[in-house]
Amino acid sequence: MTKTLLFVLTGHGELGDTGARTGVWLEELATPYQLLTGAGFDILFATPGGQPAPLDPASLEEPWLLPAGHWFLDQKEAVAQLEAPLDVSDVDASRLDAIFLVGGTGTLWDFPASKALGALVTALDRREKIIAAICHGVVGLMTARADDGTPFVKGRPLTCFSNEEEAMLEYDKIVPLLAETALVSQGAIYSRAAPFEEQVVEDGRLITGQNPASAERLARTLIRHLGTAPG
Repeated sequence: MTKTLLFVLTGHGELGDTGARTGVWLEELATPYQLLTGAGFDILFATPGGQPAPLDPASLEEPWLLPAGHWFLDQKEAVAQLEAPLDVSDVDASRLDAIFLVGGTGTLWDFPASKALGALVTALDRREKIIAAICHGVVGLMTARADDGTPFVKGRPLTCFSNEEEAMLEYDKIVPLLAETALVSQGAIYSRAAPFEEQVVEDGRLITGQNPASAERLARTLIRHLGTAPG
């Protein structure tokens, strides 16, 4: 049977009170989607509340728009699914072989507020499924819980978009929380590469990536864990 992954995307499109738009960072969606579908996996899209998943306009422009992004934008069926994703709260954990929390600044608003997302991650962890997240999307782990009721990330090595990267973009004064600070406050063992350099951290079935540059390596790590030839 073909293995199924759930890509969880942000449904939040407003960059605070700046009047600018935000959303899903295309590279963090496109490269994993291209590689994982190419390896034969089925992928579902979901957002908190089933809201449409907007693409961050900045990720659609040079120099951020890369070949995988161009490819994804030509995938009409996948693009259409962004307008009508599943609601995270309606997803049955028993259907999934892995979950991937896609990044984008919008996640800082709706991922930590989603108890349903935390419950789904918790359920998948109980089933010993693979849990992956990248960049800002790692904050979607914050409402998940370990067996003893403590934060899922407590004592676990991981990475995410760094405070330094946030400050370099001058988003640190705009966003409702800083991913690095929030996860460390829950007891995560945080590490990072230099700003905008590749970094992927594996801790058993938990796989995290720091930033868009980490998307390809994270996707290949997922494939290695899942196997390239679904049964």
